Amino acid sequence: MNKKLTTLLLAMMLALGSFTGCSSEATEEDVEATADTEEAARISMTLSLWLPTSKNTTEEAIELAEAQINRLTQAKYDTAIELKAIPEDKYQETIDGELDRIAAALIAEEEEAERKRKELKELKAQGIEVEETEETEEGETEPVEEETIVNELGISVIKYPEVGENQLDIFLVQGYDNYLRYIENEQIQQLDGELSGNSKILKTYIYPTYLTLANVSGTYAIPNNHPVGEYQYFLVNKELVEKYDYNEKDLSTFLKCQDFIKDMGYQVDNGNEDVTPLLGEVEAANMVYWGEDPSEWSVLASQITNTMSYNIKAAPKSIFSTNVYINTVGMMKELGELGYIGDGKVDEGEKFAVGVISGDASVVEQYEDEYYVNIYSKPMMTEEDAYGSMFAVSSYSKSLSRSMEIITYLNTSSDIRTILQYGAEGVHWEYDDEETKETISILSDDYQMDLVKTGNVYMTYPGEGVSMDYWTYGKQQNLDSISSPYMKFTGYVNDTNKAQIAELAELSKTYKATIDATPFAEWKTTVDAIKKEIKDNELINSLLDAEENENSIASIYGAWYDENYPAG
Repeated sequence: MNKKLTTLLLAMMLALGSFTGCSSEATEEDVEATADTEEAARISMTLSLWLPTSKNTTEEAIELAEAQINRLTQAKYDTAIELKAIPEDKYQETIDGELDRIAAALIAEEEEAERKRKELKELKAQGIEVEETEETEEGETEPVEEETIVNELGISVIKYPEVGENQLDIFLVQGYDNYLRYIENEQIQQLDGELSGNSKILKTYIYPTYLTLANVSGTYAIPNNHPVGEYQYFLVNKELVEKYDYNEKDLSTFLKCQDFIKDMGYQVDNGNEDVTPLLGEVEAANMVYWGEDPSEWSVLASQITNTMSYNIKAAPKSIFSTNVYINTVGMMKELGELGYIGDGKVDEGEKFAVGVISGDASVVEQYEDEYYVNIYSKPMMTEEDAYGSMFAVSSYSKSLSRSMEIITYLNTSSDIRTILQYGAEGVHWEYDDEETKETISILSDDYQMDLVKTGNVYMTYPGEGVSMDYWTYGKQQNLDSISSPYMKFTGYVNDTNKAQIAELAELSKTYKATIDATPFAEWKTTVDAIKKEIKDNELINSLLDAEENENSIASIYGAWYDENYPAG
């Protein structure tokens, strides 16, 4: 542990009356022994929970939700929660400000304590008698006598302590850069010991890839479990396959459907069918373009396939070496010129021979009676999915283990989770049927939270009138998902190569115009000619030179990959 953190934590002991050290990689036995000791000495405690909210959320609504949450946490853990709901647009600034303020305050306290120690030592050296305050030996704590108050019913109840001035317990980490910064600045605590002990149940409630990615030389935050991305399905009409004697196994990929689509177009042209041959334009799935603007087409590209994972290398290359892209563009040119492509809209009562539709796993149930439903592209986990919403325990927390109890509760129980998301029951929401509790209705808009930013989404309702059965589709999405190999990649444009990147953008515009203007009859010839040009292009070769040009896109990406995935 470095000197700075040691100083901060010593000061925390003075300010908070408890000491939370730098987390260690404890064994399960160590964690359980610690938990047993703390359980035996468990005292009433108040923790702060900081999270972003809508600007429309009122203070009164927050207080009502906090009161209902506390009925649960006080009964279950003897822990009260002070809910700190901050407007989303001020949340990051507020959290960073609090962390900096507490750090400065604790350093100042330690400096003042050191000054007093020196002053006392000097007075003693001068023979001046000074009355010393009695301190407990290191590692011991004074027994705490819990205060009680009489409530409105005349019953004596525990009075929970206020959150300390320099206490910050649980807060939401948003984004990979922030996560790394908090870890490097030792502002959040390592949680691996808790995940091996009292909070190990989290491993069965959170999609494993989330926890794998959260481990950055240790796990320092718990990702809020939620569905990843969406599917693209390609659908093939069952009736037409059977009627025209096709074998569904021969139509297992979208590109293999080209002849079937042309055949159905021929039947339409001859008045034999009333069907849209291809529902709408289709692009090669999950193309990633390398250039000034990632949303703009580029000569340099990569395709994230349905077998990709975050730790698989996907280096940039010429888009004209990606056969799926070339063949898909050619297929669209031919079908478009024949007039066989629709507007992409699924109109009720109308049918199509083949189509690509985006959505969640419910698309399968919606279409499987009439269509063979195949995955065109799987849901893809991005950096925002993995790091955009994670609960961490601050290094200035009153108690790591008690904070993790609350985080675990939010991830595993629907009672507290629903209150934190939707507000006070009976005021902001209610069950549509108190007996079945299948769905809820929203009663007030005074309390508004982002579903993904308040914990495990699968523990609460997807929305008003929507059963929790809906999450079956979300869980299936996670099981089928792939993860972007560019997660955590910090970029490749720098002062040395930005002129080349700008030149690449202009070159790409020229080639894109050529592609768009090329008719299908000339497509193969044009592509072959472009491939030869690209092979001899000095700019492209320089940007893809991973050996000689350290500022090339390929070199920067390769160095990043080797650093992050050395065994890859």
